[in-house]
Amino acid sequence: MDPALAEAIGPVFALTAMGAMILIGIRMRFNHKYRMLNRESPEQVERLTDAVQQLHDDVRVLRDELLELHERMDFAERMLTSGKDEGQ
Repeated sequence: MDPALAEAIGPVFALTAMGAMILIGIRMRFNHKYRMLNRESPEQVERLTDAVQQLHDDVRVLRDELLELHERMDFAERMLTSGKDEGQ
């Protein structure tokens, strides 16, 4: 290889390698910051768990109330139907 060409390629190769290392470092820093920002604290997880449990309890109560209302409606329909049959 021509020594002049080697002298020209050497700095270009070195600068390219340094640029790649800088870009890799920047990418690693941004990934680390992103992970740190999106990390949830144990208190947040506990609050979310409590909120989900409360919602499950609320749904259970609403389901029970709906079943009770359904039973009352069935009873009222039976009473109204039996009253019509006796009237005829």
